Amino acid sequence: MATKLRSSPYKNASLPLKGQWRVHDAWHSTPHLAHALPRLEQNARLTHALMQLMPDTLKTGWKAYLSEEILTLKVPHNALATRIKQMLPLLQDGLRMTGWCVNHIVVKVSHFNQPVWLRSEKNAEKTTKPIQPRILTPLSASCISDTIGHLPEDSPLRDALLRLLKTHR
Repeated sequence: MATKLRSSPYKNASLPLKGQWRVHDAWHSTPHLAHALPRLEQNARLTHALMQLMPDTLKTGWKAYLSEEILTLKVPHNALATRIKQMLPLLQDGLRMTGWCVNHIVVKVSHFNQPVWLRSEKNAEKTTKPIQPRILTPLSASCISDTIGHLPEDSPLRDALLRLLKTHR
């Protein structure tokens, strides 16, 4: 005996219920949003194409914007910007091979999309601890003296340990 499968609630997803809006309808009903939709779709396709070209360690943490054949990559910190700048020729060639017309790539450090740990107050107010003077305890000095006694006369280690004892007395 065959059992009847339950129909999916998403089967008629193209027909919204009365009084409900789909996001796509809202975008197209507002002129300003409808004008921005093609650009958002283009940036999404561009981001996907860039992710295919990037190594796994660089696939996240940046945002791509294409305007007048100039690709702008916004990154949260200088380390990521440097790593991406090293790959710019590879990225530009790869994008051209996949059909994107990119004549120039600019990498900008944007502090607006920084991770939370990078924006914390600790990093903003880096307080340096005062450097404490290094002291050589009498026990350590005696151990170093014993070690010097067992080293050969022409040993560079012996010379270094003697200098250490002279500066800390």
